Amino acid sequence: MLMIIQWINRNQGFVMCILTFVYVLATIVIVYYNKKSINEMIKSREDDSRPYVFANIERDPRDRSFTFKVKNHGKSSAKIIRMEINPNIEFIHEKDASFLSGVIISPGQVIPFLIPKESKEMMDCLYKILIDYESLAGKKYHEEYNIVLSYSREMGYSDTTKSNLTNAENQLYNISANLEKINNKL
Repeated sequence: MLMIIQWINRNQGFVMCILTFVYVLATIVIVYYNKKSINEMIKSREDDSRPYVFANIERDPRDRSFTFKVKNHGKSSAKIIRMEINPNIEFIHEKDASFLSGVIISPGQVIPFLIPKESKEMMDCLYKILIDYESLAGKKYHEEYNIVLSYSREMGYSDTTKSNLTNAENQLYNISANLEKINNKL
């Protein structure tokens, strides 16, 4: 042990050089992993606050109509660049979904469109949805997925009843709610 101490004392400069080299290597490794961690945190924050625009086709079992809905599930606004539906769906006043290009959709906003098509035709198709959109900061996103409507054959309908109302009042309440839903579709 005494020999080691004497050797270190005689070669103090060399030992300091090795220790400094080890310290520099450790610092480089720490900086590398910190940068990697910061980049992951930035990406996570961007993913958390970005827009998520999705389209869906919903069936109302009471009137057997379908509604095409576009919703921004994200936390920031989005501008739709392109939307395609294959096979094509014709809307009441438009021949396809291209009229949505340029529309800005806020977080949580839903844009519904009534589809004037027979329900049997709608249920037998597999719809491919393609949406290109960008955040207001200019970052572009692409979503592509399929929608299957065959499940809608099995959908049922049930009235809601309120315990403090009579049977006639409950029926009037349900009629009012259904009329309001139809009004919102138009």
